[in-house]
Amino acid sequence: MTPRATYYVMRGTFSLFYRMWLTVTLLYHAEMVTTDPLLLVLLNVVHEGTVFLFEIPTGVVADAYSRKWSTIIGLFLIGGAYCLEGSAPIYGRVLLALFIYGIGFTFFSGANDAWLADEIGPEHAAPVYMRGTQISLIFGQGGILGAIVMGQFGLQMPLIIAGIGIMLLGFFLAMTMTEEGFSPDRSIEGVRARLTKTIHQSTGALRTQPLLLNVVLVGVIVGTSVGGFDGLFTPHFLSFDPQIDSVIWYGLLEAAISLASALMLEVIRRRAKHLSSDQVPRTIALLYLGTIIGNVVFVLAGNFGMAILAFWVSQMFRSTTRPLITIWINQFAESHVRATAISMYWQSIALGNVITGPFIGLIGRLFSLQVALMTSVLALSPSLWLLTRNQNADESFNEQA
Repeated sequence: MTPRATYYVMRGTFSLFYRMWLTVTLLYHAEMVTTDPLLLVLLNVVHEGTVFLFEIPTGVVADAYSRKWSTIIGLFLIGGAYCLEGSAPIYGRVLLALFIYGIGFTFFSGANDAWLADEIGPEHAAPVYMRGTQISLIFGQGGILGAIVMGQFGLQMPLIIAGIGIMLLGFFLAMTMTEEGFSPDRSIEGVRARLTKTIHQSTGALRTQPLLLNVVLVGVIVGTSVGGFDGLFTPHFLSFDPQIDSVIWYGLLEAAISLASALMLEVIRRRAKHLSSDQVPRTIALLYLGTIIGNVVFVLAGNFGMAILAFWVSQMFRSTTRPLITIWINQFAESHVRATAISMYWQSIALGNVITGPFIGLIGRLFSLQVALMTSVLALSPSLWLLTRNQNADESFNEQA
């Protein structure tokens, strides 16, 4: 099997089982594991904190030893974590599963894309990445449908099936993936040099790229907001006591958000090349404003129908910001620090989640779920100022400092 075909199989299959897991995991936590807002948020904090701590070390391992085996190890850890999570609705077991999942995710993320670039050459990889994204979107819809069907036999069933499927994908890749374009430096000096270089690139990028500090601050604010919100919106939905099976309505909602986001992304994709360096962050701010308004309506909604509609709108806006963030960073970050800058943004989201997530959960425990949700929603507001303030003046100020 060619590297292209292997990559397409990997993207499609992983998306199928990942979406199957994602469709039911938050329902599983809120319905079967715990109803305590603080404990719900801590589940997400553990996962994000693990990703934050292990992202750089596992990336160095992938670069110094093997992109292929980093990908496969990641799949086994992710699949095993899903199975462990679904094995019993015990809080400590689910917490351990999300910790393992976080480690597995850091082994898998990035390594699979780097592997493809090594095998076919970076100049040929871009169209394969885009085709892989299209395949993952299609198979993801199948995963949502599969979760709805299997969820009728219990919320644990899709989790376990997804875990088994991802581990089988790991076995398949162990037999089919080649690794002919990668020349690792496995010496202790080589590993240490890579780790040191990564740290120096991060600190150096903050000094030489004035706008990167803005990106990091936006990431921390986004993490502060979404960490608490993602852990608590499901029990808020369930408080309406909808007269329909939770897996069905939640699965259909996920599918509707995914389809609407895909259409909105296509509109943005066509206009992105015409956006100036000032218009991109302002567009992101507009999308975040739509996210905030939609989420405020969601929190204050008096009935299930209004909550569904508001959530659909807010998450459609939120999900379309990701490619624009990448475009924003690419417009000002120099080539040699571009990957570092993007990585720093995603790590800053995890940092914001870890720092403030427990406080949002504590607010939910001491006051109410709605107060905690509204706090997390409004926590996104400072990003609007950071994204719309004068970027050129900001850069001049940093240069003078």
